Amino acid sequence: MNKTVTINISGIIFHIEEDAYERLSKYLSTIKGYFSKTEGGNEIMTDIEARVAELLQQKLNAGKQVILMVDVESAMNTMGKPEDFGAETDQTSDGKQEQQNQYNESEKIKRRMFRNPDDKAIGGVCSGLAAYFDVDTVWIRLVMFILLFFGGLSIGVYFILWIIIPEAKTTADRLAMRGESANINNIMKNFKEEAEDLKNRADKYGKDFKSRNYGEAVRSNVSSVLGTLFNVIGRFIGFIIFCIGVVFLLAYVASLTGLTVIGNSNELTHWKAVIFESASTYFLGIIAFVIVVGIPVIMLIYAGIKLMFKVRYSNRWLNLSLGLLWVLGLICGIYVLVSTVKDFNQNSRLKENYEIHNVGDTLIIKMNPSLECLKTMGAENEAELETFLRKNHGGYNFTEHQDKLGIIGFADINVSESQSDSIEMTITQSSRGGFKKDANESARAIKYSFKKEKNVLIFDELFFVPPGNKFRNQCVDIRIKLPKGKVIYFDKSVKYMLDDVDNVTNTWDGDMVERRWKMTEKGLEC
Repeated sequence: MNKTVTINISGIIFHIEEDAYERLSKYLSTIKGYFSKTEGGNEIMTDIEARVAELLQQKLNAGKQVILMVDVESAMNTMGKPEDFGAETDQTSDGKQEQQNQYNESEKIKRRMFRNPDDKAIGGVCSGLAAYFDVDTVWIRLVMFILLFFGGLSIGVYFILWIIIPEAKTTADRLAMRGESANINNIMKNFKEEAEDLKNRADKYGKDFKSRNYGEAVRSNVSSVLGTLFNVIGRFIGFIIFCIGVVFLLAYVASLTGLTVIGNSNELTHWKAVIFESASTYFLGIIAFVIVVGIPVIMLIYAGIKLMFKVRYSNRWLNLSLGLLWVLGLICGIYVLVSTVKDFNQNSRLKENYEIHNVGDTLIIKMNPSLECLKTMGAENEAELETFLRKNHGGYNFTEHQDKLGIIGFADINVSESQSDSIEMTITQSSRGGFKKDANESARAIKYSFKKEKNVLIFDELFFVPPGNKFRNQCVDIRIKLPKGKVIYFDKSVKYMLDDVDNVTNTWDGDMVERRWKMTEKGLEC
């Protein structure tokens, strides 16, 4: 049977064996003697006692309510023995000095998560997480900021963490947050660092105050206000730049995703085959797009982050490498652009002139529908083209013939005044090419037909570029020249073939069908 006493350590009541109490009392008295003449000794002792109380409290449970000698010894071993540190004593022995230096090194322990009240913007959550994961606080805050763009996710996460993560109130908590053992040396070291920092700031303020007269103080205050104002403005500009960068990034990612997703679709595959000379040219163009657009977008976001969070980090070699990579991407892009555009450099227009006789006073214009034209082409993808042609009356599409691509387009009709007494018609087949010869051959390859039945001209809605020819902006334009006094009638089937036909009343092409138009000195009159 052992006698127990009741003691109060740091506001916590303990029941402790008498011999253990004497051992603990002597231990704390010895430490207090070391710090009695140390500046801030009382505050250091308060932190030490709080840590000892925490260690002793960990020894208690439902089946054990009394502190034993072994518990006191364990707490003393954790905190460190007085003879191991000697706060204000002289070390005359090299062995003792070496032992002290080794002990003064921060002992690493398992980190604990706390909110950091010493470096907080709101609740100290981000700085606490940064201390726990041993990273710069700016990166945690950046992640929280980015999560704002996902439905404000970071707001909810932040407040939940604020609730469940305790605040580091004691020195022991702050040390555990950084993964350092809360022993006497670390407590003393932490206190001295805080005191030194406070003293340096006070000294700086005092020196500045003494060295300045009233006018200098006013200028300093104005400068401080302006500095704060410009700091806020700079952060706001950084936020705007960051938002712009994020918008561009989303558009950039969407473009890449679109090229990836639809890159294997028939339509884009067909266009690649008929525009670029080779698949490697297209691939080089995609790489150039990724580099030339991607690097500025990323640097724009990074610039916004640097302005917002005052990041001073700069890597010259990284910047130089990205700059060289961007230049290489730009060179590749220019090469692809020039090599592709040069194939559209020359233009060729091949014209065939016709005189239309025996039509009487009225010429009737009709159209052979695209679906009828399709039947004569022998396309293997006829069902796919039928779907396209039912919905479209303009643009280009492709016919497939034994793994080769043909091109189909829509012809246009226009009407002007003839300089002779007969009805004339000109059908122009045009195309582009890298050289004039190439353009001529491409234009000559176009297949187009029409027919005349009495006073009726029936035009195919479609023209056809046979397989083996590249797309070079091929077109077919039909111009009918009508003498004065002659009448032309547009059947409703040609509604989509009319191409901005001039008339006295400026009637829209679609409204000119199923009406008779007479060529007068002023132009076509209904």
